[in-house]
Order: sequence, then C-alpha cells, then structure tokens
Amino acid sequence: MRVSLSFLLALLAALATTTTAIAPKHHLLTVPMKHRRPASLLVTPMTVDQTSADDAAGVAVRGGSGVSSLSVAPLAILGGFLTHLTLGTLYCWGNFQSYLPPSMKYFAGLAGAGTPDSLYVIPLGMVFMCIGMPMSSFFQAKLGLPLSMLFGSLLMAGGVYLSSFATTLASFMLTYAVMFGFGVGLAYTAPIVAGWKHFPDRRGLVSGCILGGFGSGGFLFNMVGSALANPDKLALDPETKLFPSAVYENFPGMLRRLALIYASMQVVGALLLKTAGLPEAKAGGVKASAGSKYANLKEAVMSRQFLLLWSCIMLSATAGLNTVSVYKMFGNQFPALKSDAYLAMVGGLGSVANGVGRTGWGILQDKLGFRTLFTFLTAMQATAMMLYKYTVGNRSLFTGVTMVLFLCLGGNFAMAPGACGKIFGADMGPKVFAVLFSAFATAAIGGSAINKQLMGSLGFDAIFKVLAALSVLAGVTVGALGDV
Repeated sequence: MRVSLSFLLALLAALATTTTAIAPKHHLLTVPMKHRRPASLLVTPMTVDQTSADDAAGVAVRGGSGVSSLSVAPLAILGGFLTHLTLGTLYCWGNFQSYLPPSMKYFAGLAGAGTPDSLYVIPLGMVFMCIGMPMSSFFQAKLGLPLSMLFGSLLMAGGVYLSSFATTLASFMLTYAVMFGFGVGLAYTAPIVAGWKHFPDRRGLVSGCILGGFGSGGFLFNMVGSALANPDKLALDPETKLFPSAVYENFPGMLRRLALIYASMQVVGALLLKTAGLPEAKAGGVKASAGSKYANLKEAVMSRQFLLLWSCIMLSATAGLNTVSVYKMFGNQFPALKSDAYLAMVGGLGSVANGVGRTGWGILQDKLGFRTLFTFLTAMQATAMMLYKYTVGNRSLFTGVTMVLFLCLGGNFAMAPGACGKIFGADMGPKVFAVLFSAFATAAIGGSAINKQLMGSLGFDAIFKVLAALSVLAGVTVGALGDV
C-alpha cells in the first residue's frame, strides 16, 4: 500500500510539472515593448489564459480569484484513487469468502454441495455495476462529480455494513453484491471524468492512476480483513476443510469495521475531488469531444468499433476475473500452498500488481496505443494461464504467475476507458465506457459458469486451458479494431 501511494504521488508530481511546462505563456510576451505597462500594473483580474506559466501552475493571481485550478488538479486524481481503493475491495471476495460461515456458502444452506454458490458474489456485483454505471451520468449532472461519487461509494459501504446482519446467502448477496455493485457503478467514472478534463492529453495515465486504486484496494484490505477475521492465523481442518468456529464468528464484525473504514476514506476522497474543482472552458475553445464521429450514445454503441472493443474486453477479462475468484480455492488443494496467511498474502500481492500495473498500462497505452499493447497483454495472459497448473509445488512460482494474471486483469480495466476516450471523444467516452463495462460483467458470469460446468468433471486444468484460448481469441480480434 505504501509503495502504491508513493508511486501515485510521484506520478501526480509529474503531471503537475507537465501542466506547468505546457501552460499558456503570459500575454506580455506578445506585446511590443513600447506598449508594455509597468509590472506593478499587471496585477488586475485576469483569466487563466492570461496568466503566466507560473500562474497556470498554481501561483496566486493578485487581484484575481486566487490560485489557479491547475495547481490543485492532481487532487482530483488523488481523491479518485483514494475512493477507488475502497471500491476495489470487490476483489477481496476471493479471500473473504473463505471466512463466510458454512451455512451461507450455498443457497440451500448446509444442504448444499459441490462448487460454492458464493462464487457468484463477484459476477452479481459486476452486473449491478453495469446497471449503476450508465445512471452515473444522471447523478453527475444533478449532484456534481464529488457528490455523485460520494453518494455511490457510501451506498457501497452501506451494503457492506448491512451484509454483516445476513443469515442466508441470498440476503447476503442482496447487500454485499447488489448494493455494493450498484454503488460502485454510480461512483466509478466521476473522478475519471474530472481527471480527463484537467489533463485531456493524458487520458491513459489519468485512468491508470485512478483505477490503480481499484486494483490496489485488494492488497490493503485483504490484509486488514484477514487480520480481523482470523487474527490468530488459524488453519483449515484438513478433513472438513473448515476453519474453527471462532473465525466464522468474527466475520460480521470484520464487515462492520471495514464498512466504517471505507466510508471514512470515501468522504476524504470526495473532499479532495471537490477541492480540485473543474477547469473553466476556454472561450472559443474546441469541445472536449471534438473528433468523435458519433452523434449520440446509441449510434456509438451500435458501431462496429464498439462491438469489436466489447468482444475483446469480454474475452480477455474472463481469465483475470476467474483468477480473482478461485485462486485461493485452487491453492488450498495443494500441500505446498495450503496456508490461509500465505494465500491471503498472494491475493494482496496480486492486488498490488493489479493496482500499480494499471498506472503502467495507462502510461504505455499513451505511448503505444491500445491495439499493440492489448495484443501483448493477451499473449502474456494466455501463457500464464497455461503455466498455472505447473506452479502448485512452489510458492514463489505460484505467487509470480498469480500476480501476472492480476496484472493482466488490471490492464483490461485500465486500457478500456482510454480506448473509449480516443475512439468516441472525451465527453462521449465515459458514457460509452459505462455500456462497455457490461463486457466485464459478462466475463465474470462466464468465468463462473465455466467453473461450474468444468470443475467437477474435468478440473482446473481444463478451465485454465479454456481461459487461455479465450485470451488468444481476444488478441486476434483486436487486430480488426484498427489503429486505436
């Protein structure tokens, strides 16, 4: 967590430096010498376009409205990162579900058998993210970006808190998956929209920095959750595959404490986003969505480019989302890996790779473009899936390959918003991404369906081969998308 935050702060400083370097020059430079007024007179109120490079970088303009918004622009990214740290705890479910009481692992209660129905928590949560995300533009227009982000994120935290009182899997999923996912969908794009407006030429980097929080949240809260639920690091019983009852008794308290932590961080994130504000549109400037050839959202999502992009994301994201859900279940089958503390750590390190990697993917996307980088990602992902079964005898290998798969999942999430922005424009892009997110939900549901169908009869080996094949197909499909 400390590494992720330090890395983000360094990138924010770089963004601020870039902003200073490209800030508009003072109009004094274009005024002939004989017409220049004394410097003491050049302190009247002026617009950002009229300020010096130092003013644009954040120096107070005397006689004006105070500090230019460019000086606090990185706060929008920091506030978004902080909020996304909590939203990304959806990925903690791969670890947290091991602490779910046995009576809640199946819809049928203790009578259930086979693959746990609790695996559907992440897919259902992502479905409701898809439902909430298109509605986010309405809330953003009515409430503004900071309040809409706060409203959605607090809804998510409220779902976590209420889920602590559930006694059946169905009631648990109503709050932990439905409320959680819907709240995440409402809050997800607000900081990205703000960041793009502040840094329109660095969309990949902005998306990567903010969404890095979504991936990194799992690292922090996997550790926190495990410490709350299993403070004594008790092991599973080798025969019953269950923890001692004390671990399950800690589960409701873990959720309540986490919910309060989430809410506190979300309030701070919204305050940072509000402090950053939004840059004023320049008079006579071009619209942010200039260059988009689609007149409206319906036309955009019915286009060939959208359908190809949706297919690429759906095919590729299935592998990473599946790994997030089952890595601990898979690892617990093997003596060399069977340790709750170790597997929780693997999930945490995977989340670091997911989170920090998103920033790296965003930077590379700005340089290489979506198609080239996505092709590389799918090739790396397919290779990791094929190697996964060979890592079970060595903890270092298992940890490394799991981190690669989490890293590739982060790449899918990080590159998709930037691709939408480039293809459909800065104004239309977030709206299109809200619809494109259904590809991730479809991938999550598809991965769970593959698990259900193949785990009992063919095992994890067959599942990993199918996911590798889907990754290869995604890499082939992206070639038809053109130069993006």
